[in-house]
Amino acid sequence: MTGMKLFSLDSSDPRRLGPYRLLRRIATGGMGRIYLARQEAPGTPAGVAGPTGTVVDHGLVAVKTLLAEGIVSRPDRERFAREVELAGRVDSACTATVLDADPRAERPWLAIEFIPAPSLAELVVSAGTLPVDGVRWVAAGAARALKELHGLGVVHRDVKPLNVLLPHDGPRLIDFGISHAHDHTSSTTTIGTFAFASPEQACGRKSTAASDMYSLGAMLFFLAVGRPPYAQTDHSIGVLALVQRGELDVSGLPPELEPLVLPLLEVDPERRPAPSAVLQEALDHLDRTTGDRGDNRWLPRPWTELIEEYAEQGRQLHTGAVDFDAAEAPTRVEVGGTAEGADEAISGMREQLEALRRQRDALVRAQAEEREQAEAREFARRAEEERRRREAARKEAAERRERERRERERKEKEEKARRERERKEREQKEREREKKRKEQERLQQAKTQTSATGKSTSTTSTPKAAPKPGATSKPAKKTDSSEGWGGVLVAALVIGILIWQPWEKKDDDTSKGTPTSRVTTLSTSGGSSGSGSSGLGDGIGDSGTDSDTSSGSSYGDSDDTTPEPDPTTSSPTPDPTESAFKAVSYGDCLDVVDTGYGGLTKYDWSEDEPNTTSCGYGSRVKVVGTTGNCTSGTAKATWSYYSTSSGQRSALCLTGQYHQGDCLLAKRQGTDVSSVAMLSSPNCTDRRVPAAYNEILVVTDIYRAGGGGADVCRHGQYDSNTYWSTKVDDGATLLCMKAYD
Repeated sequence: MTGMKLFSLDSSDPRRLGPYRLLRRIATGGMGRIYLARQEAPGTPAGVAGPTGTVVDHGLVAVKTLLAEGIVSRPDRERFAREVELAGRVDSACTATVLDADPRAERPWLAIEFIPAPSLAELVVSAGTLPVDGVRWVAAGAARALKELHGLGVVHRDVKPLNVLLPHDGPRLIDFGISHAHDHTSSTTTIGTFAFASPEQACGRKSTAASDMYSLGAMLFFLAVGRPPYAQTDHSIGVLALVQRGELDVSGLPPELEPLVLPLLEVDPERRPAPSAVLQEALDHLDRTTGDRGDNRWLPRPWTELIEEYAEQGRQLHTGAVDFDAAEAPTRVEVGGTAEGADEAISGMREQLEALRRQRDALVRAQAEEREQAEAREFARRAEEERRRREAARKEAAERRERERRERERKEKEEKARRERERKEREQKEREREKKRKEQERLQQAKTQTSATGKSTSTTSTPKAAPKPGATSKPAKKTDSSEGWGGVLVAALVIGILIWQPWEKKDDDTSKGTPTSRVTTLSTSGGSSGSGSSGLGDGIGDSGTDSDTSSGSSYGDSDDTTPEPDPTTSSPTPDPTESAFKAVSYGDCLDVVDTGYGGLTKYDWSEDEPNTTSCGYGSRVKVVGTTGNCTSGTAKATWSYYSTSSGQRSALCLTGQYHQGDCLLAKRQGTDVSSVAMLSSPNCTDRRVPAAYNEILVVTDIYRAGGGGADVCRHGQYDSNTYWSTKVDDGATLLCMKAYD
């Protein structure tokens, strides 16, 4: 057992801070020192009444200073003042009580209750690990302390074995994590902060109440196993990398403690239990009737012996058994008596101890500077990696858009070529059909002409009828020569008309598909006999009827009897933007967003025409209608286009798609957000935004088919961030947004 160690003051230590006279130095760290002090009125001897007539309190306190030497900078002073303010909120039996403070003094100081008890770190190193029930008893006390701190809105930020003292009445949480004074008097009891930090703290994000719960789990693992829950490494940067990635090594943890410890070590802060749940889990396995704070039967004998040794030393200090004025050398309080001859032994080693102390302080400062430089280099490296990642993402997006543009142009060219081929094939078929139709008409006309000529010849050469039997033969009457020539002329006229075919003559500009003139019946008057006239008229009438019927049959074989457009006339060139609008279908996702430069009242689309894309994580706009009858609402818009070539209007009904981490342009007035560009998609880290907006919001959570508002968006009851919420998808989805840090 080592017991309590107190070191005498050196030339750099003050002798008084406020109303407290400094007696010994308890601990030294890179950020400050902690002293054992006694409260006395200035200039008043011990036990003498002060100016008010009351006896001065001689109680021992622990006084913490911000810096051991050097000038206190303004940021350090402000940070120390915040620590004082946080510590002053707490008045709990589970923590060290704050008695007094002066952050504005030349050397800022904070006086807290002096607790003569070893830390959990020293207990594990000196007395070994705890059994299962002992870990549960410590977990119950630490969880009770964190429950009270979190209830006051205080986040400790540095829960670790070195910051938990263990007197007989239970764990006491100290040092609220704003500035730290680590005990470097023994290298075996120094526990690095990185090994007990949460992954979000190791990545530089804000500490929350859930961060304290992760550190509690790492501390309980240390008490049970004797090491932090990570693979062994000699470099603090290596430990930091393991913490950032959440790579745990939980081998050696007793199975009985897994339900208590492992949930606390979840990488996701939302999945870690609250202090009340840890307290209930620990108490469920302990005897509630005897497991109060005054009963330490859960601790092994080596632990109780070391705790009792510290307690006895504290009683000696309080009762004045040690004469601090006479003892100028480091003081080691021994149980059961004083160290005889200690002054003589220590006086011979004073110079050597002073040299060692200076070396130790220089080493501590060098280690702190090296750690800060390493952290700065690591931060710069992560920032450079993030910048390169974003640059690569932007470059990849630009290349993807260029590939899509080229693919779109290629498809447009192929579509245009396909339509041109179809047009030429259609014109070729029309010409072939027209040629075939004319050939059929020509054959039909030739057939009609041949038929008419045959009938005419048959009519003119018909012999006279033979006389009836028994009729008296009369001499033939001599006909006039003019009557004979008249019949010949009529026959010649009919033949000439058939050869001339005036019905085939038509204007060359007549549209295709116009039928030719029908052959009408030609009537004649006069002639040598009525039978001859009748025969000629019947023959022409029959021919005309056949021609009409044949002509009708010929046109009936064509595809359409209505006039067709001239295939030689070229069709108008289609509008590519109109074609792009008409190519979009219901349910497609578009690679287009609102740039915000159209102001608060109208959209300014990032593309001139709609380009479809996959409906994955990167898409922001989805098509929910192509008829133009779009409904209005939050995150809805209509994108229309009027084509001057066709005189038609195309319209698309759009709605927004959202994912966690998307950013939107917003207009903030005071503490309220008055307008959000729901279809925008700026870069979250942009320094400049369009003139109509002054804020960038990030989507933190998305809830489906739920009610509520901004209160639903908070991460736990202690989340103090400001959130804005809005409902989309006709109220079926709730978006949680906050200002991008």
